[in-house]
Amino acid sequence: MIDATITITVPPEKWKEVLQTFTAILGPIRHEQGCISCNCYRDAEVENVLFFKEEWKSSEDLGTHLRSAHFGVLIGAMKLLDKEPEIRFNTISSTVGLEAIQAARA
Repeated sequence: MIDATITITVPPEKWKEVLQTFTAILGPIRHEQGCISCNCYRDAEVENVLFFKEEWKSSEDLGTHLRSAHFGVLIGAMKLLDKEPEIRFNTISSTVGLEAIQAARA
């Protein structure tokens, strides 16, 4: 699984435009082959920071997405920013959930 996260700082005067753009492409990205999830979050402590988070089944699926028109829209929106976004792609080989907490606290 590939975890993709884009962290952006949005100037206040561009907030509405960037948020509308990101919101408009969530659904289409979610329907791309290999997309596990796609969400946009606002930082609870720094109000002009957005996190765009995607999860992909494989690096091939992510590669197809990075060449897609939907990702092109993201690139266009990020060009409106004063500060370069932080982009991270993490390859995850395994995941655990509640059972890890229960085992650690036992």
